[in-house]
Amino acid sequence: MGNFIQQELYTRIKLIGVESGVIKISYSGTHIGIDFYDEDTGVSAGLHSIELVKSSFINESYVNLDRIKNSEEAKAIEKQLLEKGNKMKSELVAKVNELAEEITKRAGIPVKVIPRLQGTPYVATEFEKNMDIARDVFAGIDDDY
Repeated sequence: MGNFIQQELYTRIKLIGVESGVIKISYSGTHIGIDFYDEDTGVSAGLHSIELVKSSFINESYVNLDRIKNSEEAKAIEKQLLEKGNKMKSELVAKVNELAEEITKRAGIPVKVIPRLQGTPYVATEFEKNMDIARDVFAGIDDDY
């Protein structure tokens, strides 16, 4: 097997008494994440992450995700990421099944696999990123004086 899931997950599963879990595949921005979770205890862990797009300020052959001006550009990139994820679907399901088998064997709990890619990719425009920065800057400033 050799997926090398962090020992911390097995330790938490045993300490808290997790009896079962679920592994799912989902989009997280411009990545695909494979995650374990247990609804009863709240134990969760990211098991694997795949970067769908390379971003760079310097190299023009990469996509510069910081320079997306409008939602049409963002939607075009999101569509490409969705297609890329769908092409990887069989590999992802095989990886999830392997990870579930490893957790079942090493932690001694049954693990349900959700064998489909969930959600959609998300790419923020330059405006949306700037608004996030502004919210972070102004967070905690009390304007009631």
